[in-house]
Amino acid sequence: MKYINFNNAGSSRPYEGVNKAIKQFLETEEKFGGYYAADKFKKKIDSFYCNLSKLINCEKNEISFLSSTTLAWNLFFNSIKLTDKQNVIIFENEYGSNLIYYIQKGINIRIVKIKEDGKVCFEDLKKKIDKNTKIVCLCHIASQCGDIIEAEKIGKILYKINPKILYVVDACQSIGHINVDVSKINCDVLVGSGRKYLRGPRGTGFIFLNNKIRSKIKPLILDLNNSKLYEKRVKVKNARIFENFEYSPALKIGLSKAIEKLNNIGIERLELDIKKKSLFFRKKIENFKKICLFENKNCISGINTFRVKGMESNKLYDYLLSKKILCSVPYYDTSRIYFKKKKITNLLRISIHHYNTKDEINYLVKCLIDLIKK
Repeated sequence: MKYINFNNAGSSRPYEGVNKAIKQFLETEEKFGGYYAADKFKKKIDSFYCNLSKLINCEKNEISFLSSTTLAWNLFFNSIKLTDKQNVIIFENEYGSNLIYYIQKGINIRIVKIKEDGKVCFEDLKKKIDKNTKIVCLCHIASQCGDIIEAEKIGKILYKINPKILYVVDACQSIGHINVDVSKINCDVLVGSGRKYLRGPRGTGFIFLNNKIRSKIKPLILDLNNSKLYEKRVKVKNARIFENFEYSPALKIGLSKAIEKLNNIGIERLELDIKKKSLFFRKKIENFKKICLFENKNCISGINTFRVKGMESNKLYDYLLSKKILCSVPYYDTSRIYFKKKKITNLLRISIHHYNTKDEINYLVKCLIDLIKK
């Protein structure tokens, strides 16, 4: 029996053809060297921008290829200026790595409540916004809770209150998972990862930067790729300003191939299938009182988190691993605000993708029930 991957929110199984595309480039690089190989594969490398822009509905020059969501997040925040008076608004589901940045930089953050039903308290959001609000940052789907946050509604509220507020969306868990349209969300910045629901290779990610705010951004890292030197003056180029000369063409090709595959299937179809399988899983276990689920099924995604009464999440993880089931254990530092509010320190995460079958879900449920009944 092969391992069953229910850790797609960590790293999914690559789409068919992704590793082959990477291997083809590496074999060419071995034969001709890195520079000439990149020249020969230029069309495939550049197809990344076409494929991703089609998926998220933006211009190709608004995308920068990067190695991770966290890098993209940090590069953006280091490219803007925040005064001591200005504040940044976040939500109670904020991811730990993002929180580290705010705290380390001493940024004045305001935290918006998320209600018990998994939805944003919009009254609290409106109350937290004032004349000094510079940025609103949203974690679209959290690593530790699969409720889908209403990103589009937040975008409309911000535009109505003050269209100058920068709206930043962390789509690390939502991209390739649900339909993410930057035009409908009306966000200024969106970051995402390749290894999760996009089913691309590790070490890949991206940042979308709306052309409307391009003039406000001063990238931290400059080289000959994203800027030009004129005597004693440096001018930053208009497109892909967060990209530098050195990157992995092989991984970029791999991610492009994954997004191409996704586009061919259709994100709406994938989203519907994933949600149906999550609901199928939850229905199978909802009558077992020892299992406490944390998501609202009306905001459901592929990420399902729960605890089993009287059992440590790490031991449950080990048990499922012994049954060849891959899952994950988000812990307190994953999202301190969330875990503190829930008064827990960890939980078990089952993240379902469209390639997971009902037979696999039934096997997972059987293993859980067998353990609970012991």
